[in-house]
Amino acid sequence: MNRAWCFLLVGWTAMSHADQNPTPPKLNWYRGNTHAHTLNADGNAAPDTVARWYREHGYQFLVLTEHEYIADVAPLNALLGAKERFLVLPGQEVTQILADETHPEGRRHAHVNGIGLNRLVMPVGSPEHIQLARGLTMSESYKRNIAAIRSAGAIPQVNHPNGRWSVRPSDLSELSGVFLLEIWNGNPKSNNLGGTNDAGETSPSTEGFWDIVLSQGKTAWGVASDDSHDFLNLDNFASERPGRAWIVVRAQELTQKALMDAMLEGNFYASTGVTLQDYFADQKEIRIAIKQPHDPRHADDSRFTTRFIGKNGMLLAEVPGRNPIYRIRGDEGYVRASILDSNGLRAWTQPLFLK
Repeated sequence: MNRAWCFLLVGWTAMSHADQNPTPPKLNWYRGNTHAHTLNADGNAAPDTVARWYREHGYQFLVLTEHEYIADVAPLNALLGAKERFLVLPGQEVTQILADETHPEGRRHAHVNGIGLNRLVMPVGSPEHIQLARGLTMSESYKRNIAAIRSAGAIPQVNHPNGRWSVRPSDLSELSGVFLLEIWNGNPKSNNLGGTNDAGETSPSTEGFWDIVLSQGKTAWGVASDDSHDFLNLDNFASERPGRAWIVVRAQELTQKALMDAMLEGNFYASTGVTLQDYFADQKEIRIAIKQPHDPRHADDSRFTTRFIGKNGMLLAEVPGRNPIYRIRGDEGYVRASILDSNGLRAWTQPLFLK
């Protein structure tokens, strides 16, 4: 069984290790956002306003990820935190920018979040710009900043690879160790679906980036997050508003350590609105139960399509309905699920790596 989902399934299905651990700890679901900004960086609302919005909209945790600034979360947790109800985690967005004359803007962006940082991580800079590096490749910057994030006790999250069309798949090819990859960014200009420009230059979707990385044998867990900046124009669809994308973590308790341990193990799924009711995976099959949203104003139910995807992004099966099943052949390399509902909402499960 894939180690990540082995932990995730406690409390849902019988584990293959039941004889070794007959009474596994009870695990719970916690919804959270790992990418948010306040007026301490380039957001437009105070930290307590941002944290309060997430607390009041059904989230159990939030990571504040300012550019080159770590917010003191203790006062926020004293004000808004509550045991097993809400928690704010420290973080930072390491805002690496690299000079590159081949890019239309003359620079490319290699931003990485540090989730749970215990000290500030400064990007490579120059005298005229603390975040702008010259003579450094994207790959070198990712390796350097991710190593620094891990050294500071945090989990690295590679952000918005298609933001400003800055990142190429080859830029991630030398990464090692476990990291998170933002496969859906809620910013309306994040180019999640990829595309080709008039010159014929193509960038894969952010989900396509994920398959490229996974197919190289790397352990990258897929994250959906808001990258929220705007809490004053919540009715403006084009704003960088909150509530568009999140993860749901399966952990023993709502503490920073338990959440970070679960994230490192891949014990979570990503979503823009689809909710999972049940999930089971072993080396023989994957079974998913999708929760039907209830809206008394409408008689029509949402319809769901689940695409099971393997190595190199190969479509293994496409299954309609709320209870899709995929039976493992053994040669897929890995199997992950990408779920789409009839209103455009999505969810993604983490890859099951096959022995």
